[in-house]
Amino acid sequence: MTSRKMSFFEMWRSKKERGELLKRANQLRLRPPQLRRLLGDSGVRAALKNTRMASLLPPVGTEVFRRLTPASLRKIQQQHEDEEMELQTRKRSKEVTENDQPKPASDLEAGKPLPFFYGNPPPELQNTPLEELDPFYQSQKTFIVLSKDNIIHRFDAERACYLLSPFNPLRTVAIKILTHSLFSLFIMVTIMTNCVLMTMCHPPGWSKTVEHIFTAIYTFEAIMKVVSRGFCVNKFTFLRDPWNWLDVMVIITGLLTEFVDFGKVSVLRTVPRVLKIIPVIPGLRMTVGALVQSLKGLASVIVLMVLCLSVLALIGLQLFMGNLKSKCVILWPESTGIHYNESINNSINYYFLPHQYDALLCGNSSDSGRCPEGFTCLKAGNNPNYGYTNFDSFGWSLLSVVRLMTKDFWENLVQMTLRAAGKLYMTFFVLVVFPGCFCVLSLTVAVVAMASSERDEDAVTKLKQREEDFGRILEAIKRREEEEQAACRAALSPEPDGENTESMDGPDKDQRSCPPCWSVFADCLLKWNCCGCWRWLKQGLYIFTTSLFFELGVVICLILNIIFTCMEHFPMTEHFERMLSEAQLVFTMIFIAEMVLKLVAMDPYGYFQVGWNIFDSIIVAISLLELSVVVSLRLFVVMRVFRLARWWPSFHMLIKVIWTSVRALRNLCLFLLVMVFIFSLVGMQLFQQDYKEHVCRIAIDCQLPRWHMNDFFHSFLVIIRALCGEWIDITWDCMEVSGPTTCLIFFLMVLVIGNLLVLNLFLTLLLSSFTTDCLEDPEEEEKSNLQIAIRQINRALGTLLGKNNHVNPSHPEVDTKEVSRKKYLDSTFVASNQPVSEVKDLICDHGNLTSDSQCVSYANEEKTPEDEEEKEKRRHPEIQQHEDSDDQIGDTPEDCCSDKCYHCCPFLDVDTSHGRGRVWSNFRRACFSIVQHKCFKGIIISIILLSSAALVFEDIHLQHRQVLNMVLERADQVFTCFFLIEMILKWIAFGLKKYFSDAGSWVDFLILQVYLVSLAADTFGFSEVGAFQSLRTFRALGLLRVISRIPGPKVVVQALVRTGPSMFNFLLVSLVLWMVFSIVGVNLFAGKFQYCFNETSEEIFLSEDVNNQSDCLFLMFENFTEVRWKNAELNYDNVLNGFLTLLHLGASSDCSDVMYSAVDTTWVDSQPVYDSNMYMYLYFICFTICNFFTFNYFIRVIIDNLQRDKSAVKPIFMTKEQQEHGRTFTTRLMKPQKLAPRPQNCFQAQLFDLVTNRGFRVVMAVVICLNMVTMMVETDQQSQETDTILYMLHFVFIVIFFTEFILKIIALRKHYFTDGWNILDFVVISVSIIGLFFQDLLEKYFCSPSLVIVLRVVHIFRIFYSVRGIGKLLNAFMMSLPALFNIVLLLFIIHFTSSIFGMLNFAYVKREYMIDDMFNFETFGSSMICLLMMSTSASWGGLLSPMMKSSPDCEPDMENPGSVIRGNCGSPAVAIVFLVTHICLTFLLVVHLYIAVILETFKSEDAETLSDDDFQMFYKTWKKFDPEASQFIQYSELSDFCDALQDPLRIPKSTPIKLTHMDLPLLPEEKIHCSDVLHALSTQVLGDSGKMNAFKAKMEEKFMANLSKMSCEPISSTLQGKQEDREHVLQQRDDKETAVESEGGGGGGGVSAPHCSSL
Repeated sequence: MTSRKMSFFEMWRSKKERGELLKRANQLRLRPPQLRRLLGDSGVRAALKNTRMASLLPPVGTEVFRRLTPASLRKIQQQHEDEEMELQTRKRSKEVTENDQPKPASDLEAGKPLPFFYGNPPPELQNTPLEELDPFYQSQKTFIVLSKDNIIHRFDAERACYLLSPFNPLRTVAIKILTHSLFSLFIMVTIMTNCVLMTMCHPPGWSKTVEHIFTAIYTFEAIMKVVSRGFCVNKFTFLRDPWNWLDVMVIITGLLTEFVDFGKVSVLRTVPRVLKIIPVIPGLRMTVGALVQSLKGLASVIVLMVLCLSVLALIGLQLFMGNLKSKCVILWPESTGIHYNESINNSINYYFLPHQYDALLCGNSSDSGRCPEGFTCLKAGNNPNYGYTNFDSFGWSLLSVVRLMTKDFWENLVQMTLRAAGKLYMTFFVLVVFPGCFCVLSLTVAVVAMASSERDEDAVTKLKQREEDFGRILEAIKRREEEEQAACRAALSPEPDGENTESMDGPDKDQRSCPPCWSVFADCLLKWNCCGCWRWLKQGLYIFTTSLFFELGVVICLILNIIFTCMEHFPMTEHFERMLSEAQLVFTMIFIAEMVLKLVAMDPYGYFQVGWNIFDSIIVAISLLELSVVVSLRLFVVMRVFRLARWWPSFHMLIKVIWTSVRALRNLCLFLLVMVFIFSLVGMQLFQQDYKEHVCRIAIDCQLPRWHMNDFFHSFLVIIRALCGEWIDITWDCMEVSGPTTCLIFFLMVLVIGNLLVLNLFLTLLLSSFTTDCLEDPEEEEKSNLQIAIRQINRALGTLLGKNNHVNPSHPEVDTKEVSRKKYLDSTFVASNQPVSEVKDLICDHGNLTSDSQCVSYANEEKTPEDEEEKEKRRHPEIQQHEDSDDQIGDTPEDCCSDKCYHCCPFLDVDTSHGRGRVWSNFRRACFSIVQHKCFKGIIISIILLSSAALVFEDIHLQHRQVLNMVLERADQVFTCFFLIEMILKWIAFGLKKYFSDAGSWVDFLILQVYLVSLAADTFGFSEVGAFQSLRTFRALGLLRVISRIPGPKVVVQALVRTGPSMFNFLLVSLVLWMVFSIVGVNLFAGKFQYCFNETSEEIFLSEDVNNQSDCLFLMFENFTEVRWKNAELNYDNVLNGFLTLLHLGASSDCSDVMYSAVDTTWVDSQPVYDSNMYMYLYFICFTICNFFTFNYFIRVIIDNLQRDKSAVKPIFMTKEQQEHGRTFTTRLMKPQKLAPRPQNCFQAQLFDLVTNRGFRVVMAVVICLNMVTMMVETDQQSQETDTILYMLHFVFIVIFFTEFILKIIALRKHYFTDGWNILDFVVISVSIIGLFFQDLLEKYFCSPSLVIVLRVVHIFRIFYSVRGIGKLLNAFMMSLPALFNIVLLLFIIHFTSSIFGMLNFAYVKREYMIDDMFNFETFGSSMICLLMMSTSASWGGLLSPMMKSSPDCEPDMENPGSVIRGNCGSPAVAIVFLVTHICLTFLLVVHLYIAVILETFKSEDAETLSDDDFQMFYKTWKKFDPEASQFIQYSELSDFCDALQDPLRIPKSTPIKLTHMDLPLLPEEKIHCSDVLHALSTQVLGDSGKMNAFKAKMEEKFMANLSKMSCEPISSTLQGKQEDREHVLQQRDDKETAVESEGGGGGGGVSAPHCSSL
C-alpha cells in the first residue's frame, strides 16, 4: 500500500527538516581512503550485498572506470545476444511480465552527475569512451563518456550511420568535441549572440552574413552530434532526443528562408533558435521536463475551467446580447432631410464624453444609464473598443468572461454593461468573479501547489535514499575497520597508523581553500601585527567595536540617517536643503569612522571575512565617491537601509529568502526569462510591420501608442505588462492593426503560459524546502546585541528611578553572551554559503547563546506532527481553558469591579448574603440569565441588523423624503435606547471588570457612545456642526457588532487577530522595503509630475507650446483663466506621497497614469514630453519583482500562523459545529445515492433499467451539450432563417427532454422527486414549455426561458463528478464551503460598513474620473458597486482622485439642493485612510479565501467510496450463493456472483480479466472465502490507498464479527492457478511437437491436464 498523503500543514511543518536534508545530501563525500576501501574490500562489499547500490558497484579488484576496447565491445555484444535469447525464451514461457523486466538505475541516467560512491575518474579518462556502469545497459551495447563535473553522457556502441565504429578516429574526435565544456560554452555564446542580433528591429547590412555564420555553426553542431551518436536507429542516437529536433528545425528554417520569403510564418525560425539554449544550460533541461510532467495534473482543472467559462459565456450571451450597442443618439427632425438610418449610423450624432473614443452607452430600464437632454437611447453603430467588447456571439462573450476571470480592466466592462442593462445585473458579475472565477482560479492554484509539493517530495525522497546509502557505506566501512582492528589488536603495524593519519589529514587537504601564495600575501598585507602597542590598540578597539552600546550607537545613527533621507521633499528651501546635505555629510563621516575602527580592530583579513562588513564598505566607498565627483550617487547610498537587516531578523529573513530563492530557483527563473524573451521577439517580428502600416486605425494623429511592438524594448514591456495582468487593451490595438485571430492566439498563449510559469515560480518558492527559515514566535527569537543593550538601558533607568530589579546586573554570562551573539550575528550573512554542519557547530558551541536542548533539536531532525502539537499545547496552556470557558459559565456572575477598585473604594464591596446585598445579587443573577438567553442574543442581533439597514436609506435623497426621514430619526432613537439597555444589563450581569475585558464589548460601548452623542446633538440642535456630522458617520461601524455574536465570522476574526504580531512585523518589513523605492522615487521624480493644463479643453499643453512652469505662469498672467499649473494626485514629491503611489501600484490592476507620468518626465518644473524617459519603466518592473517576493513572504506569515493555530488545536476558519457538519456533509456527499427500488411490473422494470443505465445518462448529457451548442450559435444580427431553424431545434430538444421526463416518471414513480437533479429537470422543462406560449411575459417579469435551459448544463458536472481528479476538486470546493461562508460573510460585513461610511462621507464629491452619474457614493447601491469593483484590484485611483479634491479643483461653497452639506470637495486624509483600510482588509480576506480552498484540496480524497448499504447488499447477495452460511463458495461461481452484485462492486461477466487480476486466495476444493472476495472488490473500487484501511476495519467490524475463517492455509491463488493452467497447456503443446518430430509424424497421447474452472 502507498503511504498516506501528507496534509498541507504536515508538509509545511516538515519544510525545515527537508531543507536541512537537502543541504546535508549535497555535502555527502567519501574521502579517498574510504573510497578505496569501498571499491577494494570484499568485506565491505559483503556488508552491502542486499542494498540498492550493490548492483551498481563493480566487482572487487576491478577498475571502476575502464576504457572501451574492441575486446570489451565483443564481450558486451556476446552478452547482449545471450540475454536476448534468454529473454525471448522466458517471454514465450510467460515467465516474465512487463513489470519484471530490469530497469535503468535512476542515479546513472544521462545528464546526471556521477554518484558519490564512484569517486572521481582520472583526468586522462575524461571525454573518453568508457564501459558502462549501469548493469541495465552493460548488455545493451552502449558506453558512457564523463565530461567536466562528472556529467554522464551515454552513446550507442553500434556503428554511427552504419559507418563509424566507437573506435573510429573521426567519431572519437566528435565525441571529445561534443562532450567538452568549451564546446557547450561556445554554443551558448553563439545562441546568445544570435538572440541579441534578432532583437534589432532594423538589422544592419552585415547581419545577413552573420546569419550564414550562425547557420553554419548550428549545422556543424548537428554534424558533430550525428557523427558521435548516429542518426536515428538506436536509442541514444541524434533524433531519439527530442531536444535535437530543434537543431533540425533551425537548420531547415535557416536554409529555407534564404530562398523563400514566408512572411509572418518566418517567425518560426526564431523560436527554435532561442529554445536551443535550454539543453545547453545545465539543469534547465530537467526543470523544463519537470514542468511538463506537472501539467498532467492540470488536466482536470483545465476541463473544469473550460466548462465553467463556457457556461458563464453562454449566460452572458443570453443576458447581454446586443446591449452594448445602445448609445445616446440625437435624432434630427424629418424636415432636415436626414434619414433615420443615416442618423443613427453616423457617429457624429452620438454623444461622447471628453477624451473618450467610444460613445456614451445607455439603457431603457429604470436603473440603467440616462442620456443627456436632447439625446435618445437607441441601438446603433458598433460595439465599444473597436467592436471587440460585446456579448453578441459566443466567441466574444467567452473573451469577455476570460477578461472578467483575469480581472483585467473588468471595472470598465462592468460599468458599460450596467449602464446598458441596469445595476440589477451586478449580481451576474459578482457571481462570475467570486463563486465562478474564484472557484476555478483557487482550484488551479491548489493543483499547481500540489504538483510543486509533489516535485519537492520526490526530490526529498531521492535525497533521503542518497543519505541512507551514504550511511550504509560508512557503517559498513566502520564495521570492517573494527573487525580488522579486533583481528590484529595484538600486533599493530605502523601501516594502519599511516592510513588513519591519511584519513584524518585528507579532509584538511581537501578543504584547503587558499593557495600558499595568497596565504603569504594575506599574512604580509592583510594582517596588521606591527608591535605590542599596535596589538594593544587593536584589542581595545575590538572590545569597543563588539560591545553592545557601539552597535546601539550605529543603529541609532543608521535610523537617523534614514529619517533625514526621508525628509527630502519638493519644494525645499535652500536652507533646508543645505541642512540635509550637511547631515548626510556628518553621517557619512560617522560610517567612515565606523569602518576605519573595525578595520583597525579586526585587520582587513578579518574585516572582509564578514559579509555585512563588505556591504558596509561598498556603501562607504560610494559615499566617498559621491563626495569627490559631481555626479549624484544618492540612489546607491539609499541601499544603506538594508543594513537594518543585520539587527532585524524578519528583514534579514526577507532578504535571505530573495537571495536564496534566486539562487535555488535560478533554472525556473531563467526559463521564465527565456519565455518572456521568446514572446517579445515573436511579438516584434509578427506585428512590427502591421503597427507601422495600420497605426492610423488606433491613433488619430497616426503616431505609435505607448504600448506597441514596433521594437524589441516596447515588445518586452508589452509582455511584462501582460504577465502583470493588463493584456486586454493591448490585444484590442493588436487586433485592430493585425487581425483578431493571430493576436488572440498570441496573447492567450502569453497569458496561459506566462501566468502558469509565474504561478509555478511563486508556489515553488513558497513550498520548496530550500528556504528553511520558518517564522518563529517573538518569544523564541534570539536576542540580538541591540535588544540586550536596550534591555540594559531600561534596567539602568529603572535603577535611577528607584525601581527594584530582580535581575543581577553583574551577571557572569553577559560577557560570554556578547561575544557569542556577535559571532552568531556576524555569521548570519555568510550562512548561505557555509555548510549546515558548520553553522550548527557555531551555534551549539556557545552554550550561552543557545541552550543544550536547542542543540539536541538540531540533531533530531525528524519530528512527528504529534510532537509539534504537544509542544504547542505546552506553550499555550491557556488554550483548553479558553475553549471551555463558555461551557464553564454558570449562573453566578463575577465581581463587578477589579480588586484594585475594591481596595481603593471599600464601599463597593457589599455583602451579598443578606439584606440589600442579597437583593442586588439576585437582581444580577436575573440580569445574567437574561443576557445569556438565546432569545436575548437573537433580539440584539435583529436590532443591530435593523439599525444597520436603516443607514442604507440615509443617502442624498433622504432630505426630499420627509416621512422617511422622520421615521429614521425615531428608529434611531429607539435603537439607541435598546443598545443602552443592553449595555446596562451586561454591566449589571457581567460586571464592569468582565465587560471591559472583552473586545466585542468595547466595540459595543464605543459605537453606543457615537449613537448617544449623535442623539444628544440632534436633541440640542448641534447636528449641523461639522464635528458632530463627522462623528455621525461612525454609525456605519454598527454592523461590526454582529461579528462577536455570530460564531463563524468570530472564528475568522480571532484567527486574524492571532496573526497580529506577525502581520505587524511583516508590515514594518514591507514599509521599510517600500521606503527604499519611495526614496528612490523622490530622487527620480520629485517635482517632475507637474504639468500645464487647459481646464476648458481638459488637455495638457504640448511641450512645444509650453516648455516649463514659467511659460505656464506667463499665460496665466495674460488672463488665460483656463490655464493652470497642476500636479498629479499620485506623485513622488515626498516620501509619504511616494508610499501612496506605491500602494496604488501594488494594489491596483491599472497603474498606467503613474507610469505615463514617470516616462514623460524631463526636469523639475518642466512640461512633460511624450515618452522622453522610456527606461523609467525599469523602476516599476523592479518594484513589481520586489512585490512578488514580498507577497510570498506575506503568504508565509499567514500559513505559518495558521499552522501554529492548527498545532494548538485552535479552530481555523470554521467552528467546531461547522467542522462536524462538514464531516457529515462529506459522508453524505461521498456516499453513493441509493437507487429507487426496481418496480415489479415488467414494462416499468424495463424502463427502470433504461433510465438508470449509465449509458442513458451519457446520452442525455450529449443531448444537453447539443442543446447548448445550438444556443451558442445564436448571434445578435442573425437572419430570419437562422431564427426559424434554431426555434425548431429548440422545440425538438424540448420534446426530447419531455420524453425523458415521461420515461423517468413512469419508471421511478414517486421516487422521481427524491433526486435533486430530477427536480431541476422538472423545473427546466416546465419553464421551457411555458416559454413556448408566454415567452414575452417571462422575459419581462422573470427571465429568458433560454437562460433557465442553461441550468441543465450542470448535469455535465454530475458526469464529471465520477471522473477521478475532477471529483476530488469538486469535493475540495464543497468541503471548503463552510470556511468560505464565514470569510465571505465577514467580507460582506466589511463591504457593507465601508459602503455606508463612503456614502455618509463622500456622497457629494465632484463627478470626474470613475465617479459619474451611475457609479458614485450617493446611494448605498452605487457605493456597494464601487467598493466591490475596487476590492478585486480594480483601478481605485479613479475613485481616490475625486475624493481627495480640494480647492481650487472643486467648489467648497457650492450648495447641494436639499442638503445642509455644502461643496463638492473631498477629504484627502479621510479618503486615504478609508480606502487603504478597506483595500488591506479585503485583500487579507481574499487571500484567506484562496488558502481555505487550498487547505481542503490538499486533504481531499476522490469521490468514489463505499457505504454501509453496499456492504449490506454484498452480504445479501452472498446469502443467495451460500444459503448454508458456510462463508465459502466455489471458484466457478465467482463470475456469476460478481455479476449479481450492484454498482459500485459489480463486475460484469463481459470483463473476466478483472476477476483474474483480483488474485484471490484459493482454498482446498477450489473454494474462496467471503472476506477475501469483499476485500478484493473493495480494492477494485477504492484502489490501493490509505482510505482502504478504514474501510477494511469497518468491514471486519460490521460483517465479519460473527464469522470465522476455516483454519486452513490457501493452497494457491486464482492468478497462480490461471498461470499454471497456461503453463500446462504450453508444456503439452511442446511435448506434442517433440513427439511428432521424434516419431516422424506419428501420433502420441499425452496426459490430460487436471480440470480447473476457467473464467
